[in-house]
Order: sequence, then structure tokens, then C-alpha cells
Amino acid sequence: MRKKLEQRQVWIYLVAILAGMSIGWKSPGLTGDWELLLWPVLGVLLYTTFTQVPLIHLASAFRDRRLINDM
Repeated sequence: MRKKLEQRQVWIYLVAILAGMSIGWKSPGLTGDWELLLWPVLGVLLYTTFTQVPLIHLASAFRDRRLINDM
């Protein structure tokens, strides 16, 4: 499953971006609520993308001091 997600990662991101843009254009009143989640979610996605830490192991990765100290 992980391998399939990694192979389709760019397309998943693209679909999510397009969905967000269409929601923003069609219902601009909803964007304020979603804006609060944008930066934390984006940070987690970028972190897992560049460190190759699977999302299910993210909590244990933050507890691992070796990973934090290398940043």
C-alpha cells in the first residue's frame, strides 16, 4: 500500500490542491475555517515527504531524539 501511495503522491497532492481551489472559489465563506488547518497540514506533509517517514510512524519519529537533533 505504501509503495502505491508513494507512486501516486504527486497526483494525490494535485487533486487535493485543485479541490481546495475549487472549494475556495465556489464557497469563499468556508475558507476562513479551513485556513487554520492549512499550515499545520502542509508542514506535516512536507516533513513526511522529505524525511520519508510514513505518517503512521510520525509520532514515534518526533519522540526519536536522533531525528530531531539532525534537523
